[in-house]
Amino acid sequence: MSQDDPLLKRNQALQEMLRLARSIVADDEVSELEAKVFRAWMERHPDMHGVWPTSELVRVFRRIFADGKVTKAEREELRRLLRDVAGGETSGVSGER
Repeated sequence: MSQDDPLLKRNQALQEMLRLARSIVADDEVSELEAKVFRAWMERHPDMHGVWPTSELVRVFRRIFADGKVTKAEREELRRLLRDVAGGETSGVSGER
């Protein structure tokens, strides 16, 4: 497979997104800064917006950031969603098992 292969690029982007999601929920909380970092990842990867689970994440993040604020309840919603996307497992993120 070539580095320019769209499937390879998509798989690499999905792996990057999963690593980011796992690192964000590793402490079982999502700060406003972490939510902004994840949103920035999605903005850098518009080609992934139609690919599940990114498509679901984009929909939720757009709604949450629509008013420019991220409430505690919205951060909790993001934590549950990111944990679900990351497979519910946060162990092993920093080499722990």
